[in-house]
Amino acid sequence: MLIYAIIALILVGVTLFMINASVFNQFRGKNARTFEFFISLISTFTGFFIALSLNTVLSDINQKKNLVKLLTATNLSIENSEMKTKGMYLNPAEKGTDINEVIALAPVELPKLYSNLESNALVSDYFSSNAFQAYILCSDNLETFMKNANSANQTSQKKRVIMEKYLQYLGFAKQVNNLEIQRLNGEISENNENADLEKLTQQIINNK
Repeated sequence: MLIYAIIALILVGVTLFMINASVFNQFRGKNARTFEFFISLISTFTGFFIALSLNTVLSDINQKKNLVKLLTATNLSIENSEMKTKGMYLNPAEKGTDINEVIALAPVELPKLYSNLESNALVSDYFSSNAFQAYILCSDNLETFMKNANSANQTSQKKRVIMEKYLQYLGFAKQVNNLEIQRLNGEISENNENADLEKLTQQIINNK
């Protein structure tokens, strides 16, 4: 986008110089039609690069809107997993149900959409680097908790602790997405997002 705008400005500058510079007076007088052709040609290229710049800007805006929609849908998926974790695993465990038996019948799964964010083109192109780092930390930990919860080698008490951690990291994942949504919508600056992400990343690391 920036390169197109720079080229357009350079062409505008060249056009103005050719029209107004005294060095071209003789050429303009003797070759008026040729001079007008060059000016017209330069103007055409100027318009072309301006259009490219505007199209790039509009495309970026639309892609960011699409990413906001994706992250919003992903958050709904995370919230569904939070409700499932509480209602299907943790609440019954608090009432004395063997969580091993529950998980054997209904294995723990990662939130739909969330696990595929890493390979999504919108995420790779428009996610901030700090947010992506926090996302990877959450995703890796959630996958580890899921595998440990579904393992047959864990006691019921241990699995209950794992599911509590799993629930906590679902919350972290949603916070990361919310910060990205706010930045993409222009509600917070990138500096403010990075400051919040730094604190959140420390929580993610320290609560393993």
